[in-house]
Amino acid sequence: MRFSYVWREISLRRRRHLTAIFGLSVGVALLVGLQVLAGAYKEAARMPLQEIGADISIQRSGDVPQELQGAVFPCSAVTIRRQEVEQIRQMPGVRAVGQALLMWVFDKDQFAMVMGLDPTNPLGPGKLRNFVTKGRFLEGNAPQTLVDATYARDRQLDVGGVVTILNKPYPIVGLVDASRASKIAVANVYLPLAQAQMMAKASPQVQGVSPFDAEDVNLVFVTADQEVIPDLAAALKQLLGDKTAVATPESFLRQLGNLFALSDKFAAATSLIVMVVAFLMVFKTIAGGIQERAREIGVLKCLGWTNGDIIGQLLAESMTQCFLAGLLGLGIAWVVCFVLGFQQVNIPIPWEMSPTPHFLPGGGEPVFKTVALPANLSWSIAVFALVLSLLVGAITSILCIGRITRIKPSEVLRHE
Repeated sequence: MRFSYVWREISLRRRRHLTAIFGLSVGVALLVGLQVLAGAYKEAARMPLQEIGADISIQRSGDVPQELQGAVFPCSAVTIRRQEVEQIRQMPGVRAVGQALLMWVFDKDQFAMVMGLDPTNPLGPGKLRNFVTKGRFLEGNAPQTLVDATYARDRQLDVGGVVTILNKPYPIVGLVDASRASKIAVANVYLPLAQAQMMAKASPQVQGVSPFDAEDVNLVFVTADQEVIPDLAAALKQLLGDKTAVATPESFLRQLGNLFALSDKFAAATSLIVMVVAFLMVFKTIAGGIQERAREIGVLKCLGWTNGDIIGQLLAESMTQCFLAGLLGLGIAWVVCFVLGFQQVNIPIPWEMSPTPHFLPGGGEPVFKTVALPANLSWSIAVFALVLSLLVGAITSILCIGRITRIKPSEVLRHE
């Protein structure tokens, strides 16, 4: 095998070889780009839950409150029993469980969304600890409150003041900018979970629609092993009933549309078609080159080159050509990924996961989580693309072996 001969051949027949290199590079770029894009949308669909530290969120829908007075549950989030939460903890693949309690409170011509959370649990709304702008986060179970910064500004509230909810004062210990957090599990006022549970248990409107005990909740957040999430979601649905909404990254991907929900299959099918077309282009180039070089091959055989020598030389040419195509394709794909990284995706958040009364201003408007598209070209995809390019070169060379062995020096040189 002579590498100088490889470069000489590529340079002498530049047009033919560059056409094959460019064709295969486009195939590699499309293959890599589609795989990166599919992975980017899957990763983007994880972000709404990822920002609250969860892989799965669970809530149960129920009846509409008969009276919008005092503390009520949104119809999309009614009681989940303590025993059910314990069953969730014991399910295979579950690593951690967080709980919260969301209520609408109608009090003296005022409305507030009240969220009860466990200050010691970083899962779920406990992530708001990272977005405190003034004061401190909740501590313990004593009466205290954390207030959304926008809500506090509109009502001229501040740290050290008091929020009165259903005639009970709650000292304000901190302000939080929930607009920087996920659109899931947000409220106007945040209380320790135990305080919110006492409020819900004492509410006739809550008890009339969805009986509630002191340790029950209506929002559950789960972290789990990634490979079991689809099966775990189905098992949770079976455990908690048909009225249960189990949100996973896959469900957010479906919110973007059916095409994105099938992104892996679509990318695989399209990539296969592209690579088949690129393979045929390379095969045509090599097979045509053998036909054009029949005299050259005959001369080499006369000079003592064996079929194995010629096949090895052809293999080196093909592999070099495909390797260059792979590098060029990766370069194109990297540029595409760089541009895609500036794109933003608006992920719809279902109303059920961020419920606001429809009669309030903006209550029925769609809610979106806007994220930058995480289009990153990984080393594993790059190596796979290069290996696949070399494999195309090897296979096309092997398929052309028969043509080489059939070339007879005497027949080729007869007319010279």
